[in-house]
Amino acid sequence: MIYSQPIVWTTRMIKHNQQHYIEEESSIDLYHDAVITPFDRFHIREIHDASYRPLTGRLGFFYLHTIRGVYTFKVKISPEPWIEEYKKVQIK
Repeated sequence: MIYSQPIVWTTRMIKHNQQHYIEEESSIDLYHDAVITPFDRFHIREIHDASYRPLTGRLGFFYLHTIRGVYTFKVKISPEPWIEEYKKVQIK
C-alpha cells in the first residue's frame, strides 16, 4: 500500500421505532495498480482524476473520478497527500 485516506459515512438505523444515525469509518487505499474503497475496487487505469473540496466545519468531500462515474466520499482530514501520491502512479 502506498497511502491510505480515512473516510466517514453515516448509516441510518431504525431501532425500537426510533431513528438513529451511526457514523462509520474506513479508508480509501492506494496501491501501485489499484484503488480500494470499502465498497469498490478500481484498477488504476479506471481512475481519471481525484479532487477535494473542503467545506466549512470539519468535513470535506473527496472525489474519485473514474470510468464508472464520480464517487464522492466524506473526509475529516484533507486528502491532498493521497492525491499527490496518486499523481505519481497515475497512468497517462
